Amino acid sequence: MTLLEDVDVRSFECDRCGSPAAFEAMRCEHCEASLGYVPGQQVVRALLADSEPAALYDESDGRTLWRCLNAAWGCNWMVPATGGGMWCRSCRLTRGRPDVARPDAIEAWMRAEADKRRLVHQLDVLGLPIEVRSDEAPQGLVFDLVHLPGEPALTGHRDGVITLDLLEADDGHRDALRHQLDESFRTVIGHLRHEIGHHYWARLVGQTDHITQFRRLFGDERADYTDAIAEHYSTAGRARHDDGYISHYAGSHPLEDWAETFAHYLHILDANGTVTAHRLSIDGHHCDGSAASMVEIVDAWRPVAEAMNAVAASLGSPPIYPFVLSDTVVDKLAFVHERVVDHTARVRFYSATG
Repeated sequence: MTLLEDVDVRSFECDRCGSPAAFEAMRCEHCEASLGYVPGQQVVRALLADSEPAALYDESDGRTLWRCLNAAWGCNWMVPATGGGMWCRSCRLTRGRPDVARPDAIEAWMRAEADKRRLVHQLDVLGLPIEVRSDEAPQGLVFDLVHLPGEPALTGHRDGVITLDLLEADDGHRDALRHQLDESFRTVIGHLRHEIGHHYWARLVGQTDHITQFRRLFGDERADYTDAIAEHYSTAGRARHDDGYISHYAGSHPLEDWAETFAHYLHILDANGTVTAHRLSIDGHHCDGSAASMVEIVDAWRPVAEAMNAVAASLGSPPIYPFVLSDTVVDKLAFVHERVVDHTARVRFYSATG
């Protein structure tokens, strides 16, 4: 079995009536059963009827599960009823929550959390470990979702802390920034996938024997980061995009090139999984989740992206995936893919510093 077998990341159903269900669904639209996502099984399941609190029985280990404490804010994930945990594995990654007296902040936080759950689910499917930061795991992962209107943008990653400016959840604000920076694509889940790429760089590349290959493909990550980013923003909106990079921002520094490429790797896998789950094909091209190489994955993705962009144009919408995957970019995507596949053969996950 290859790493990507069974990656139907967008195919869920109500196990009471068999009707399709959305990943984030809390109720079946057909039979009205209460639904919850079970992280350990990576499925959406119907909760026990008339249970209080809303719960279900996990036959795999005999445990009772109930809703995450953040269910009132849209989280449909389940947690073990015993053990003292109140928040699901996704919500535990977030430090704090905006003031409930700020409806705009809460709405933005809920949207960001929904995208974060999609990210955590995908990382779980790929087998990339997520360790919650704690006293016992100081190098673990944590998210700070901040809402500070009027303050400079804070989105970024540092030492396992992923910060997201919740203004990015506002479509108007985000689109204004996209135009200002001359970007063709800017989404909340795109930010999250990019920043998680930074988190995994040392673990998948920096502490491995593949650092030389990385530098050949992406450049030397030891180049001054501060100067490189300052230079990028000084030319944002004016510089011509280089086809050797997936985006203009990817050309700012090798570590940003890695993070942008990692994000697009997750984009493509997730979209291919969705197409496969819905049994779609374009001109005989099937998005086979068990494809062994990145070339096969990209070959399946290209006609789908072209078709989706054409459909978007017919509806008067911007392209859904406005990127050109040059041979150089595919080589970089293949490097990311190989590092993720390599990880499954290792006994342990590298720490942040080795």
